[in-house]
Amino acid sequence: MRLFLGRASWPALLLALAGLGACQPQRPPADTPMAPPVGHYQGSIGVTGSPQLRAALDIRHPSAGHYDAELTVPGAPALSFVADTLLLTANQLRLVRPARLSQTLTLTLDGDFWRGSLALDSTSVPLILLKRGVPDPSSYSVAAVPQEVGGQSWLFAPTDTSTPGAALALLPDAATAPTAALWADALARAGIIVLLLPPADSATNANEAPRLLAALQLLRATPGADTASLGAWAVGPRAVALAAANPRLAFLIVQNAVVDAASRSAFRELRNRKMPVLGLYGGTDATVRAAQLRAAVGSRRGIVVRSYRATGPALLTGEGLNVQFGPGLPGDVVQWVGSR
Repeated sequence: MRLFLGRASWPALLLALAGLGACQPQRPPADTPMAPPVGHYQGSIGVTGSPQLRAALDIRHPSAGHYDAELTVPGAPALSFVADTLLLTANQLRLVRPARLSQTLTLTLDGDFWRGSLALDSTSVPLILLKRGVPDPSSYSVAAVPQEVGGQSWLFAPTDTSTPGAALALLPDAATAPTAALWADALARAGIIVLLLPPADSATNANEAPRLLAALQLLRATPGADTASLGAWAVGPRAVALAAANPRLAFLIVQNAVVDAASRSAFRELRNRKMPVLGLYGGTDATVRAAQLRAAVGSRRGIVVRSYRATGPALLTGEGLNVQFGPGLPGDVVQWVGSR
Protein backbone atom coordinates (compact mmCIF):
# COMPACT_ATOMS: atom_id res chain seq x y z
CA MET A 1 0.00 0.00 0.00
CA ARG A 2 1.29 3.45 -0.80
CA LEU A 3 0.13 6.88 0.25
CA PHE A 4 0.54 9.49 -2.47
CA LEU A 5 0.94 12.93 -1.03
CA GLY A 6 -0.29 16.16 -2.51
CA ARG A 7 -3.71 15.00 -3.64
CA ALA A 8 -4.44 17.87 -6.01
CA SER A 9 -4.32 17.04 -9.71
CA TRP A 10 -1.31 19.23 -10.47
CA PRO A 11 -1.06 18.62 -14.24
CA ALA A 12 -4.76 19.45 -14.75
CA LEU A 13 -4.45 22.54 -12.61
CA LEU A 14 -1.40 23.79 -14.47
CA LEU A 15 -3.07 23.23 -17.83
CA ALA A 16 -6.08 25.21 -16.67
CA LEU A 17 -3.86 28.07 -15.56
CA ALA A 18 -2.06 27.99 -18.91
CA GLY A 19 -5.36 28.22 -20.76
CA LEU A 20 -6.50 31.21 -18.72
CA GLY A 21 -3.28 33.04 -19.46
CA ALA A 22 -3.05 32.24 -23.15
CA CYS A 23 -3.88 35.80 -24.23
CA GLN A 24 -1.51 37.54 -21.88
CA PRO A 25 1.26 35.87 -19.82
CA GLN A 26 0.76 36.41 -16.10
CA ARG A 27 2.10 35.02 -12.84
CA PRO A 28 -0.32 32.95 -10.75
CA PRO A 29 -1.39 34.45 -7.43
CA ALA A 30 0.96 33.87 -4.53
CA ASP A 31 -1.37 31.36 -2.93
CA THR A 32 -1.92 29.28 -6.08
CA PRO A 33 -0.92 25.59 -5.64
CA MET A 34 2.08 24.55 -7.72
CA ALA A 35 3.55 21.18 -8.61
CA PRO A 36 6.28 20.16 -6.14
CA PRO A 37 9.74 20.18 -7.77
CA VAL A 38 10.65 16.51 -7.97
CA GLY A 39 14.22 15.66 -7.06
CA HIS A 40 16.80 14.56 -4.51
CA TYR A 41 18.00 17.38 -2.26
CA GLN A 42 21.00 17.17 0.04
CA GLY A 43 22.31 19.49 2.71
CA SER A 44 22.67 19.94 6.43
CA ILE A 45 20.63 20.57 9.52
CA GLY A 46 21.76 22.20 12.75
CA VAL A 47 22.42 25.44 14.54
CA THR A 48 25.26 27.57 13.22
CA GLY A 49 28.40 27.03 15.28
CA SER A 50 27.44 23.50 16.34
CA PRO A 51 28.08 20.17 14.57
CA GLN A 52 25.91 19.85 11.47
CA LEU A 53 24.02 16.71 10.50
CA ARG A 54 23.62 15.55 6.92
CA ALA A 55 20.04 15.60 5.67
CA ALA A 56 18.25 14.66 2.46
CA LEU A 57 14.80 15.30 1.05
CA ASP A 58 13.31 13.20 -1.73
CA ILE A 59 10.23 14.53 -3.53
CA ARG A 60 8.73 11.93 -5.86
CA HIS A 61 6.03 11.84 -8.51
CA PRO A 62 5.12 8.13 -8.64
CA SER A 63 1.95 8.60 -10.69
CA ALA A 64 -0.07 11.31 -12.40
CA GLY A 65 -1.38 13.88 -9.95
CA HIS A 66 0.29 12.31 -6.91
CA TYR A 67 3.45 13.11 -4.97
CA ASP A 68 5.26 11.82 -1.91
CA ALA A 69 8.13 13.18 0.14
CA GLU A 70 10.68 11.69 2.54
CA LEU A 71 13.12 13.36 4.93
CA THR A 72 16.22 11.37 5.89
CA VAL A 73 18.70 12.34 8.62
CA PRO A 74 21.29 9.50 8.82
CA GLY A 75 22.98 10.88 11.95
CA ALA A 76 19.65 11.14 13.80
CA PRO A 77 17.47 8.37 12.34
CA ALA A 78 14.64 9.09 14.78
CA LEU A 79 14.05 12.36 12.90
CA SER A 80 13.61 10.65 9.51
CA PHE A 81 10.09 10.21 8.20
CA VAL A 82 7.79 9.91 5.22
CA ALA A 83 5.20 12.69 5.30
CA ASP A 84 1.51 11.87 5.28
CA THR A 85 0.64 15.38 4.11
CA LEU A 86 2.44 17.52 1.53
CA LEU A 87 1.32 21.15 1.42
CA LEU A 88 2.80 23.45 -1.23
CA THR A 89 1.61 27.02 -1.75
CA ALA A 90 3.66 29.15 -4.16
CA ASN A 91 7.23 28.39 -3.07
CA GLN A 92 6.33 27.30 0.49
CA LEU A 93 6.46 23.58 1.34
CA ARG A 94 5.24 22.03 4.60
CA LEU A 95 5.57 18.38 5.57
CA VAL A 96 3.86 16.87 8.60
CA ARG A 97 4.95 13.62 10.24
CA PRO A 98 2.17 11.01 10.59
CA ALA A 99 1.15 10.15 14.16
CA ARG A 100 3.59 12.84 15.38
CA LEU A 101 1.95 16.09 14.36
CA SER A 102 4.31 18.24 16.41
CA GLN A 103 7.16 17.40 13.99
CA THR A 104 6.96 19.51 10.85
CA LEU A 105 9.34 20.50 8.10
CA THR A 106 8.76 23.97 6.65
CA LEU A 107 10.78 25.05 3.61
CA THR A 108 10.98 27.87 1.07
CA LEU A 109 12.18 27.19 -2.48
CA ASP A 110 14.95 29.48 -3.71
CA GLY A 111 16.14 28.33 -7.14
CA ASP A 112 17.62 24.87 -6.57
CA PHE A 113 17.69 25.38 -2.80
CA TRP A 114 15.20 24.59 -0.05
CA ARG A 115 15.73 26.75 3.04
CA GLY A 116 13.74 26.43 6.23
CA SER A 117 13.53 24.59 9.52
CA LEU A 118 12.62 21.31 11.14
CA ALA A 119 10.43 21.80 14.21
CA LEU A 120 9.44 19.44 16.99
CA ASP A 121 7.24 20.74 19.79
CA SER A 122 8.79 24.09 20.74
CA THR A 123 12.25 23.33 19.31
CA SER A 124 13.33 24.29 15.81
CA VAL A 125 16.60 24.05 13.87
CA PRO A 126 17.51 25.54 10.46
CA LEU A 127 17.97 23.37 7.40
CA ILE A 128 19.27 24.01 3.88
CA LEU A 129 19.12 21.60 0.95
CA LEU A 130 20.47 21.74 -2.61
CA LYS A 131 19.08 19.74 -5.53
CA ARG A 132 21.45 16.92 -6.50
CA GLY A 133 19.53 14.93 -9.08
CA VAL A 134 16.66 12.46 -9.29
CA PRO A 135 14.97 11.24 -6.09
CA ASP A 136 16.10 8.05 -4.40
CA PRO A 137 13.59 5.16 -4.43
CA SER A 138 11.17 5.12 -1.51
CA SER A 139 11.84 2.66 1.31
CA TYR A 140 8.32 2.57 2.70
CA SER A 141 4.94 4.26 2.50
CA VAL A 142 2.52 5.38 5.17
CA ALA A 143 -1.25 5.58 5.00
CA ALA A 144 -4.07 6.46 7.36
CA VAL A 145 -6.29 3.50 8.15
CA PRO A 146 -10.10 3.68 8.56
CA GLN A 147 -11.52 3.60 12.05
CA GLU A 148 -12.58 -0.03 11.96
CA VAL A 149 -9.43 -0.94 13.90
CA GLY A 150 -10.13 1.40 16.80
CA GLY A 151 -9.58 5.03 15.89
CA GLN A 152 -6.94 6.81 13.81
CA SER A 153 -4.36 4.19 12.90
CA TRP A 154 -1.45 4.27 10.48
CA LEU A 155 -0.02 1.56 8.24
CA PHE A 156 3.74 1.72 7.65
CA ALA A 157 4.56 -0.68 4.81
CA PRO A 158 7.85 -1.29 2.94
CA THR A 159 7.53 -0.57 -0.77
CA ASP A 160 9.32 -3.79 -1.73
CA THR A 161 6.68 -6.51 -1.42
CA SER A 162 8.43 -9.09 -3.60
CA THR A 163 9.44 -11.19 -0.58
CA PRO A 164 6.82 -11.75 2.16
CA GLY A 165 7.98 -10.52 5.56
CA ALA A 166 6.90 -10.12 9.16
CA ALA A 167 4.09 -7.75 10.14
CA LEU A 168 3.02 -6.54 13.55
CA ALA A 169 0.40 -4.44 15.31
CA LEU A 170 1.99 -1.78 17.54
CA LEU A 171 -0.13 -0.91 20.58
CA PRO A 172 1.44 1.92 22.62
CA ASP A 173 0.22 3.16 25.97
CA ALA A 174 -0.40 6.83 26.79
CA ALA A 175 3.24 7.40 27.82
CA THR A 176 4.79 5.96 24.64
CA ALA A 177 2.16 7.01 22.07
CA PRO A 178 3.85 10.38 21.23
CA THR A 179 6.99 8.57 20.04
CA ALA A 180 5.48 5.35 18.66
CA ALA A 181 5.78 6.67 15.10
CA LEU A 182 9.57 6.65 15.48
CA TRP A 183 9.48 2.90 16.03
CA ALA A 184 7.00 2.29 13.22
CA ASP A 185 9.28 4.25 10.88
CA ALA A 186 12.42 2.36 11.95
CA LEU A 187 10.81 -1.08 11.60
CA ALA A 188 9.28 -0.25 8.21
CA ARG A 189 12.67 0.88 6.91
CA ALA A 190 14.01 -2.52 7.99
CA GLY A 191 11.31 -4.33 5.99
CA ILE A 192 8.74 -4.99 8.73
CA ILE A 193 5.11 -3.99 8.14
CA VAL A 194 3.72 -2.05 11.11
CA LEU A 195 0.13 -1.11 11.90
CA LEU A 196 0.32 1.64 14.53
CA LEU A 197 -2.85 1.76 16.64
CA PRO A 198 -3.86 4.73 18.83
CA PRO A 199 -3.45 4.54 22.62
CA ALA A 200 -6.41 3.05 24.49
CA ASP A 201 -8.42 4.67 27.29
CA SER A 202 -8.43 1.33 29.07
CA ALA A 203 -6.52 -1.89 28.56
CA THR A 204 -8.61 -4.95 29.34
CA ASN A 205 -8.93 -8.36 27.73
CA ALA A 206 -12.39 -7.46 26.46
CA ASN A 207 -11.10 -4.31 24.73
CA GLU A 208 -7.72 -5.40 23.45
CA ALA A 209 -8.68 -8.76 21.93
CA PRO A 210 -11.12 -7.25 19.35
CA ARG A 211 -8.63 -4.49 18.49
CA LEU A 212 -5.90 -7.03 17.89
CA LEU A 213 -8.19 -9.27 15.84
CA ALA A 214 -9.16 -6.38 13.57
CA ALA A 215 -5.53 -5.32 13.24
CA LEU A 216 -4.42 -8.83 12.28
CA GLN A 217 -7.16 -9.07 9.66
CA LEU A 218 -5.91 -5.86 8.07
CA LEU A 219 -2.28 -6.99 8.22
CA ARG A 220 -3.19 -10.34 6.70
CA ALA A 221 -4.58 -8.51 3.66
CA THR A 222 -1.58 -6.16 3.32
CA PRO A 223 0.65 -6.84 0.29
CA GLY A 224 4.01 -8.22 1.36
CA ALA A 225 2.84 -9.59 4.72
CA ASP A 226 3.79 -13.15 5.59
CA THR A 227 0.57 -14.46 7.11
CA ALA A 228 2.55 -17.04 9.08
CA SER A 229 4.57 -14.27 10.76
CA LEU A 230 2.01 -11.87 12.23
CA GLY A 231 2.72 -10.55 15.71
CA ALA A 232 2.09 -7.71 18.11
CA TRP A 233 4.11 -5.19 20.10
CA ALA A 234 2.18 -4.06 23.17
CA VAL A 235 3.22 -1.62 25.89
CA GLY A 236 2.46 -1.50 29.62
CA PRO A 237 -1.09 -2.57 30.59
CA ARG A 238 -1.88 -3.38 26.96
CA ALA A 239 0.85 -6.04 26.97
CA VAL A 240 -0.63 -7.62 30.11
CA ALA A 241 -4.13 -7.54 28.59
CA LEU A 242 -2.95 -9.20 25.38
CA ALA A 243 -1.06 -11.88 27.27
CA ALA A 244 -4.21 -12.68 29.23
CA ALA A 245 -6.32 -12.70 26.04
CA ASN A 246 -4.49 -15.81 24.83
CA PRO A 247 -3.60 -14.26 21.44
CA ARG A 248 -2.97 -16.45 18.42
CA LEU A 249 0.21 -14.80 17.22
CA ALA A 250 3.50 -15.83 15.68
CA PHE A 251 5.31 -13.68 18.27
CA LEU A 252 4.69 -11.07 20.98
CA ILE A 253 6.87 -8.11 21.96
CA VAL A 254 6.22 -6.96 25.53
CA GLN A 255 7.39 -3.49 26.58
CA ASN A 256 7.42 -2.20 30.17
CA ALA A 257 4.83 -4.74 31.32
CA VAL A 258 4.31 -5.04 35.07
CA VAL A 259 4.60 -8.66 36.20
CA ASP A 260 2.74 -9.10 39.48
CA ALA A 261 0.54 -11.68 41.13
CA ALA A 262 -2.33 -10.84 38.77
CA SER A 263 -0.38 -11.01 35.49
CA ARG A 264 2.21 -13.69 36.26
CA SER A 265 -0.06 -16.56 35.27
CA ALA A 266 -0.82 -14.96 31.88
CA PHE A 267 2.85 -14.72 31.02
CA ARG A 268 3.48 -18.26 32.23
CA GLU A 269 0.76 -19.42 29.87
CA LEU A 270 2.68 -17.83 26.98
CA ARG A 271 5.66 -19.93 28.06
CA ASN A 272 3.53 -23.07 28.15
CA ARG A 273 2.26 -22.34 24.65
CA LYS A 274 5.87 -21.90 23.49
CA MET A 275 5.12 -18.47 22.03
CA PRO A 276 8.23 -16.45 21.10
CA VAL A 277 8.37 -13.43 23.42
CA LEU A 278 10.68 -10.42 23.38
CA GLY A 279 10.64 -8.35 26.56
CA LEU A 280 11.86 -4.74 26.44
CA TYR A 281 12.29 -2.51 29.49
CA GLY A 282 13.51 1.08 29.77
CA GLY A 283 14.28 3.27 32.78
CA THR A 284 16.37 3.08 35.92
CA ASP A 285 14.43 0.09 37.27
CA ALA A 286 14.50 -1.75 33.95
CA THR A 287 16.82 -4.51 35.19
CA VAL A 288 14.54 -5.45 38.09
CA ARG A 289 11.35 -5.45 36.00
CA ALA A 290 13.05 -7.42 33.21
CA ALA A 291 14.07 -10.08 35.74
CA GLN A 292 10.45 -10.41 36.86
CA LEU A 293 9.27 -11.06 33.29
CA ARG A 294 12.16 -13.45 32.68
CA ALA A 295 11.13 -15.48 35.72
CA ALA A 296 7.56 -15.68 34.39
CA VAL A 297 8.27 -16.61 30.76
CA GLY A 298 11.38 -18.71 31.32
CA SER A 299 14.51 -18.94 29.22
CA ARG A 300 13.68 -21.41 26.48
CA ARG A 301 14.49 -20.79 22.82
CA GLY A 302 12.54 -17.85 21.39
CA ILE A 303 12.38 -16.01 24.72
CA VAL A 304 14.56 -12.89 25.03
CA VAL A 305 14.23 -10.20 27.70
CA ARG A 306 16.38 -7.05 27.52
CA SER A 307 16.76 -3.99 29.71
CA TYR A 308 17.93 -0.54 28.60
CA ARG A 309 18.62 1.46 31.78
CA ALA A 310 19.98 4.46 29.85
CA THR A 311 16.61 5.03 28.15
CA GLY A 312 13.17 6.20 29.23
CA PRO A 313 9.88 4.28 28.95
CA ALA A 314 9.84 4.76 25.16
CA LEU A 315 13.32 3.15 24.87
CA LEU A 316 14.75 6.45 23.66
CA THR A 317 17.41 8.84 24.91
CA GLY A 318 17.45 12.63 24.64
CA GLU A 319 14.43 14.72 23.80
CA GLY A 320 13.06 17.01 21.13
CA LEU A 321 15.29 17.16 18.07
CA ASN A 322 18.05 15.36 20.00
CA VAL A 323 16.06 12.15 20.51
CA GLN A 324 17.91 8.91 19.71
CA PHE A 325 17.12 5.21 19.92
CA GLY A 326 18.59 3.43 22.92
CA PRO A 327 21.95 1.60 22.60
CA GLY A 328 21.56 -1.37 20.29
CA LEU A 329 18.12 -0.27 19.11
CA PRO A 330 16.26 -0.68 16.84
CA GLY A 331 18.68 -3.39 15.68
CA ASP A 332 17.92 -5.71 18.62
CA VAL A 333 14.21 -5.72 17.75
CA VAL A 334 14.72 -6.10 13.99
CA GLN A 335 17.14 -9.00 14.48
CA TRP A 336 14.81 -10.82 16.88
CA VAL A 337 11.77 -10.44 14.63
CA GLY A 338 13.80 -11.63 11.65
CA SER A 339 14.86 -14.76 13.53
CA ARG A 340 11.27 -15.97 14.11
